[in-house]
Amino acid sequence: MMAGEASRARVMNGTVPPRPPLPEADVSDMEYFLAQVVMMLPVLGFSFLQPSPRVEAAPMVATPSPLFRVSAAGVRAEARIIDGQFVVLKGSMARKQGVESWTSYRNLRSELVENGRLVEGADPQMLVFADNVSFDSPSAAAAVVLAANSNGRILWKTADTGMTYSDWQALQLRMAGVDEATEEVS
Repeated sequence: MMAGEASRARVMNGTVPPRPPLPEADVSDMEYFLAQVVMMLPVLGFSFLQPSPRVEAAPMVATPSPLFRVSAAGVRAEARIIDGQFVVLKGSMARKQGVESWTSYRNLRSELVENGRLVEGADPQMLVFADNVSFDSPSAAAAVVLAANSNGRILWKTADTGMTYSDWQALQLRMAGVDEATEEVS
């Protein structure tokens, strides 16, 4: 149930049987166990139970993420960083036909098409994001948008200045007083 509500994973089991009555102590133990699992999964790199970030008209953060754009191969897509996720915005385009050498994130893109989050557009060469879609990295987003193996850290650029995501991120670290040489790159 939680994975379906998060809209990040396709749940294969469509049946929801009635819950058998459990003693209150067992219910409490199971809820605690589930809370621990939900807390540990993102640490291990599994974010499918985390809710998708919501794009709001007026961001509540003090310094909102700039608008990032990628324009290549006839594609134009926009994204923002929301709640630590790289979110490609609704209405962005993605190349319909992938290049032959494309290997990364092909399955993710197929799932987005299957789930109706990436749909046919007016241009027969393009697909359109029907919803805001969050990605774990700018490279994952770029690979899905461009249908090619892509380095999103250099392809996504700020809409106002044209600064690459990589340079923007380094600037944010400098402004926060973090020395890049001591930081691990993920």
